Amino acid sequence: MAGSWEILAYEKQNPRVLVAILTREIVSSTWAMGFKNLMIPNGTYTFLSGMPFDHARNTGCQKLLEMGWEYLFFLDDDVICPPDTITRLVSHNLPIVSGLYYRRMPPLTPVMLRKSPQGPQWVTEYPQNSLVEVDYVGSGCLLIHRSALEALPPLSNRCRWFQWQCDRVDLEMNERTSEDFTFMQHAQKHGFKIFVDTGIQCRHIGLSESSVEGFKPLELKI
Repeated sequence: MAGSWEILAYEKQNPRVLVAILTREIVSSTWAMGFKNLMIPNGTYTFLSGMPFDHARNTGCQKLLEMGWEYLFFLDDDVICPPDTITRLVSHNLPIVSGLYYRRMPPLTPVMLRKSPQGPQWVTEYPQNSLVEVDYVGSGCLLIHRSALEALPPLSNRCRWFQWQCDRVDLEMNERTSEDFTFMQHAQKHGFKIFVDTGIQCRHIGLSESSVEGFKPLELKI
């Protein structure tokens, strides 16, 4: 049996990770094969379905805290990431860090933005295989350390971390954001920075697929 110091050393090198998969319960074989190849070091996974996106993400966050895991990795059922994604993201030792994936509609840009006087702008130029700081990222390939979730105060009585605000007619247009962008705003307001590892190039699939190589129809493999 391993000694306590050996267990601590192992967990330091391989922190406990909960993979929360947002799914509509029907996934493509392409995604399933990608998930099969995903390495989950010292971790487990849970499927979140049948609920609004913000509710699903808040449920994942609550599960992480209740179960005592260290990192939460959000993976959407239309994002295929490289097998070493979780290990690489964890190695950065950051509270909030994402892999890179592209929009599935024009303009073809990574799902990451920076603030500007004209409003949030898509980031189209970035260093390859590097960590870059941004203001907004999608949550399809997102790693969050529990310290961030513990530190952030509730967004509202209904939602603690994530809140869908696209249909909030009581807000200004620039404040009507999806649940993941609302989380990024909230995190930055309380001192957290948002990073993207541009070396983690994911595929964003559906009836078509987007990647750094552009748009193409999703292939049927027999």
